Amino acid sequence: MISFLSKLMFLGVGPEAMSGWEQVLYLIPLVVCTSLVYGGTRYEDWRQIRVEALKIGSWLLVLTACVFAVALLLSFFN
Repeated sequence: MISFLSKLMFLGVGPEAMSGWEQVLYLIPLVVCTSLVYGGTRYEDWRQIRVEALKIGSWLLVLTACVFAVALLLSFFN
């Protein structure tokens, strides 16, 4: 069981693994889909959905940037 977990842990550490910026590019469709679904579940008018999606999308990007900044600061002390 432990060897299986260690194989899973090192699954993305090979030369074929994605770089950090390629992983960040997955954030764009994730934020777009999440904000559109959130806006669509609250409103039925497309204008209101777009406004709500922009608000939630910007909120998600700022939150993600703050978490990244905290993680970056903590990595300097490690």
